[in-house]
Amino acid sequence: MKQQVYPACASDTNWFLTVNFLYHPWVYKNASVRDLFKFWHVLGLLCLQIVPILSRNCNPLLLEPIPELDFFEEQHRYRWRNNWILENVSDVLQGELNAFAKKKIEKTKHGEDGWLVRGKTIHRSLDCYLRGEPDTHDDKWSPWIDALLSDELFQGIETLATEFCVVDRFNSVAGSFDFLVRYKDDPSFVILGDLKTVSSAKAVSGRKAATGQLGAYTKMLGQHFGYISVTQCVTVVSGPEKCKVIRQQPEDCINAWEEAFGKHQARCASFDF
Repeated sequence: MKQQVYPACASDTNWFLTVNFLYHPWVYKNASVRDLFKFWHVLGLLCLQIVPILSRNCNPLLLEPIPELDFFEEQHRYRWRNNWILENVSDVLQGELNAFAKKKIEKTKHGEDGWLVRGKTIHRSLDCYLRGEPDTHDDKWSPWIDALLSDELFQGIETLATEFCVVDRFNSVAGSFDFLVRYKDDPSFVILGDLKTVSSAKAVSGRKAATGQLGAYTKMLGQHFGYISVTQCVTVVSGPEKCKVIRQQPEDCINAWEEAFGKHQARCASFDF
């Protein structure tokens, strides 16, 4: 990060404590006073030299992470306030999938063209774009990334959060949403979104909205950041040379999540001893 260094030569008469002032006869004869002035003078120089200049890509709007909430990617587990979270949003919603769908998801997960590497690559590119950071990726993913980043959704916006972890304050469930943005010309219009990638342009039209996921993230975000009101939830479907944005009302998404979470709790047997 670049630093700004201010000139501090002896002839700089704009300084309150210039070097010349240190050699004033009265100051020079009083060692304790002279040492005190030297201390403050040097401290001032140091402070001015270590103040960083924010780069053009630095975004002061980014939300601070929720305190004491950590995500362990390898285990895909969350920990909040020194307690492991029992559920994550994805697992709760996958409970509604049938055995055939789960098997198909697992079959196409791995490999150099699997959805795992594809998803990670394209998510990283979007994350870098929204943060104003450089990104490098294999050219074979450019048809997905170019169509995604050129979509009108990502034009004229300010980034509030990317790859952001949230947790339910009252239930042991957590998750991470992909982005939270707002329009520059209308800051009150806040969009919370989830990115999905598909293998072909044909599959873009058939991809359904991530309604329940978006509802979970919207609800949890509101529990920790009450001053943020989500105006719209979007599912962004990224395919080669094609991108689709599905827009939904936050209330509909929250209702879908609460229904899915209620079913999940009903499926999980509980016993009182």
